[in-house]
Amino acid sequence: PTLKARPGTTEEVFARTLAGAEALWRETQIESLIEKTMQLFHSNFAIPSVAVLKLSGGDEKPLSEVPGSGIGQYFTPQKLAEICAILRPVMLSPETADGIQSLKVEDKTVHFARLGDQQQEPYLLLWLDAKKAHESAEVAVDFLVRQLQNTYSWFSRIAETQTLLHLDDLTGLYNHRYLDIALDRETKRSARYNSSFCLLFIDLDHFKPVNDTYGHLAGSQVLREVAAIIRATVRDVDLVFRFGGDEFVVLLIEAESATGLRTAVRIQERIQASKFVVAKDAIARVTSSIGVAAFPEHADEKERLIAVADECMYESKRRGKNQCVLATTENKSASGPNPSEQKDPKTWSDR
Repeated sequence: PTLKARPGTTEEVFARTLAGAEALWRETQIESLIEKTMQLFHSNFAIPSVAVLKLSGGDEKPLSEVPGSGIGQYFTPQKLAEICAILRPVMLSPETADGIQSLKVEDKTVHFARLGDQQQEPYLLLWLDAKKAHESAEVAVDFLVRQLQNTYSWFSRIAETQTLLHLDDLTGLYNHRYLDIALDRETKRSARYNSSFCLLFIDLDHFKPVNDTYGHLAGSQVLREVAAIIRATVRDVDLVFRFGGDEFVVLLIEAESATGLRTAVRIQERIQASKFVVAKDAIARVTSSIGVAAFPEHADEKERLIAVADECMYESKRRGKNQCVLATTENKSASGPNPSEQKDPKTWSDR
């Protein structure tokens, strides 16, 4: 590509670009990686426009652009969609090499490079031609693009590995390791926005007899089905974890204690109503004891929040199992009325 350097000698431009490109390895988020790369484009080269787009059909809106140099100033949405339609098979081809390629569109030359490989849905780094510049500027931008491609591929592989590390093999839910990360994030967000969230600690009742009577394969199937029940009961934004054994944890994002209790009751009722096929002509039933605690109402530290919800779950066990127990503001357990005195069946569960 023909690129014009910003003020400074070509040697200075190359040195700045080289230093900036090497610094990309220190980025820890893909979004930050793309943003820093585009800043390097903008600060070192007189490029009319540069953008990053996702090559998904019918949605070619730029994910990131250099401020004041949007690609939309040069191409209509329809023309941008046409460009992406042309480039999509090229980007998805295993024969497409890394580096920079070019395409003539009307009276403009468009340069592009792929982020990601053909196994993924790749992103497209796209920029317009500029005036003729010294060869070192072209070398610098080629180095910058290749560094971005290498770093992006590395990030993608790390993200895939982290996802596998944070998932429970049996149920597909998040695992105990990810709970600590999620709690740290949610407690910080709650403090920043003065919001709350709830933690439900769920332990299955009468699960051990299923394992003892029908075997661990049957028990594993019950756990998978319970996980699906919990996941289907909460919102997409909420997080569900297998804490270990037959214990589960749910984080209800931006939810107060009343919402947490209602959700816990729905989960408890659906598990109680379920019939689990564990063998031919054999049906097993399990119930659940659920502890509910809200942050920061019942605890202002993540470790304490887990401990309070866990204690509420054990209080449910002590009171006869198959019910939900909500923490009090004094971090003591409060349960609902006796079923014989119950007026609102949606508020507390039967024992």
